[in-house]
Amino acid sequence: MRRLPPVPRIAPFSPIQRFEKQFPKIYYAPEWRLDESGKRMTKGVEEKYSPMNNYGVTPDKWEYMNKVVWPPNYVVPETGKPKPREVFHCMENIHTTPKKMHTVHQFALNMVVDEAIKQLRNHQKKPTFLLADLIEEAKERARKEFFIENPGKMFVAETFHIQSKIVKGARRHAHEKWHPMRYRYINLFVRLQEGDPPKSKKREPDADGWDKMDNYYAFLRSRDFIYSI
Repeated sequence: MRRLPPVPRIAPFSPIQRFEKQFPKIYYAPEWRLDESGKRMTKGVEEKYSPMNNYGVTPDKWEYMNKVVWPPNYVVPETGKPKPREVFHCMENIHTTPKKMHTVHQFALNMVVDEAIKQLRNHQKKPTFLLADLIEEAKERARKEFFIENPGKMFVAETFHIQSKIVKGARRHAHEKWHPMRYRYINLFVRLQEGDPPKSKKREPDADGWDKMDNYYAFLRSRDFIYSI
């Protein structure tokens, strides 16, 4: 029985395989220098902020997106339209409950910046005030740092939160009874984008009456009658 030659081992940290083709880089961004252990090193010293230190989205990774420079008049292949300008902003270690933020994010999604701030200020609740302050900071940053003419006409393309840390405590009740407390802190993230906002907050818009009628006609025409002539 003929034996096949052994396949050479490729290190897991190898940036590209032999059979892969490297595509040209069409944007400029600071490089993440990674060593074999998967951590970022500078002159032999491990840096504090690294994409491998924490899993998921972190404030440093979110801020890194602002440093990416795309070529002028770059057309996005998926949409066929020029790439709009974006502003990434975050707020760290906010003491609030994460459960009450989900409805606020869904409410402000795909809303114009000025209208979102006005609507969020109208609700007298802490989560709405926090998101309104975050959007205002991103709007001011878009005007001063990114030199966008009308930041108020941008829309909230993405907003979410991630729990950062939990501080445990205790509360004393009567008869020497203690109740454990958990003070939760979150990181708020928002992304503003130029252009007209999507009409629907979902991935696909809801079907109207005409669409439902077409679907019903298609269902009627696709029926099969057993033992028919």
